[in-house]
Amino acid sequence: MAYVENGGAAIHWHAVGEGEPLLLIMGLGCSSAMWFRLAPRLARHYRVILMDNRGVGQTQAHSLVHRVSSMASDVDAVLSAAGESSAHVLGLSMGGMIAQQFALDYPQRVRSLILAATNCGGSYAILAEHKVWRLLFTKVDMSPEEGLRSMAPYTYARRTSEELIEEDHLVRLANHPTRRGYQAQLYGLLGWTSYPPLAVLHCRALALHGKEAQLIPPQNGVLPARRTTPGQPPVLAPPNHQLLPAHPGP
Repeated sequence: MAYVENGGAAIHWHAVGEGEPLLLIMGLGCSSAMWFRLAPRLARHYRVILMDNRGVGQTQAHSLVHRVSSMASDVDAVLSAAGESSAHVLGLSMGGMIAQQFALDYPQRVRSLILAATNCGGSYAILAEHKVWRLLFTKVDMSPEEGLRSMAPYTYARRTSEELIEEDHLVRLANHPTRRGYQAQLYGLLGWTSYPPLAVLHCRALALHGKEAQLIPPQNGVLPARRTTPGQPPVLAPPNHQLLPAHPGP
């Protein structure tokens, strides 16, 4: 197991595969174990770097609030520990927010940016229905199993099989964050936004969003595309677009 010290935390990371570096950043309350389906496929063509954000998995951090800027700094530390000067960066949900901040703070480190099911934060984000948004805060008072069941209708497409959801839940339960770790991530998102400075972002970008997404509505996938500097527009892919091509170099 590899760790890198950064900002008072010990960030856990590891890498699989060979090729151009591709760093994956997972979402709220999820460890890097949740890349268990995608990472092996990507590792056929890339050197896939995975990390546990502050508050989850095997990363050791004790702050009451894990700010997005701090987690973006952790990405920089992991990339250095992995011996890479730059990488393609894929962020999912909260991981997409961290990826945006990383691209803004360390633009020379980003070869391309893939933003999956995420938003720009702050007043620029299009929020879920109140009952869905409220669940993010109230589920900390539920058991881990009950919390996952309560969120499932809003985090999976209607036709998703029960077998797939159960498989995901087993992985999440085996790597479930502490109450303090989850809340520290959640509170770190409050007040954060990337929207104003996105206009000066210079990198190839791909926005991905599912049509049925309820936790982060699909309109959020359009905002980074509209905000990015003219002449370097990201691509707004259809919901079933292949995430990365089957050959090196997205």
